[in-house]
Amino acid sequence: MKETVGCLLIHGFAGDINDILPLARRLREEGYHVECPTLEGHGTTRRQMAKSTRHDWLRSAEEAYKRLKMRADSIVVIGFSMGGLLAFHLTTNYPVELLITLNTPYKYWDVKQAMSYLREDFPTHSRRYIQGIGRIPLSSMVQFRRLLEETKPLLPKITTPYLLLQARLDDTVHAVSAEILASSVDAAATPQISWYEHSNHMILHGPDKEEAIQYVMEKIKEHYASYATAAELPN
Repeated sequence: MKETVGCLLIHGFAGDINDILPLARRLREEGYHVECPTLEGHGTTRRQMAKSTRHDWLRSAEEAYKRLKMRADSIVVIGFSMGGLLAFHLTTNYPVELLITLNTPYKYWDVKQAMSYLREDFPTHSRRYIQGIGRIPLSSMVQFRRLLEETKPLLPKITTPYLLLQARLDDTVHAVSAEILASSVDAAATPQISWYEHSNHMILHGPDKEEAIQYVMEKIKEHYASYATAAELPN
């Protein structure tokens, strides 16, 4: 009997499922079971966002994992930005076959890159930053910071095979975060970093979108192909 594979995709801080929708659609087209939860307080109003905490966000991810596990034998967890932090928590508490993070922070907010964008196109980028600041409650930023600090001690416990995708031009997450994350997990995770030279934080909506999606698709297929081959080897 063929093993069924489920992919849990977790969006970013103050975002929604649109963050990861292009990848989710491709995975569904390929026949994977897919779960894309909207984290508590996200995708609604500023007031609702302020009412939610990092514990609520993690609970949303855990509930989605459990729903997916009812439909799939094996789970791949894919986290975008803050969703990657939640993915680390899931991976240390539940069976996860493959862990993938996209533009996930260890160091947050690349001021130098943000200022570069502002110089290049002030009307467009200044509006985006101001709107972002205005719609995110201060209490939510505090919750995010606490989640980040609580996640860091978990990294050495990660032994699940781990892939990292990181945009070089990310203005929200310091690109060096990928290298720190890769060096912080257990060596058994055999972390692999894939760099994208032309995208900013929203990697699945930028110029490297198709390349990033194709990389994820190929790596999932490769992982399960090698897993199946290993299972068939005699003891």
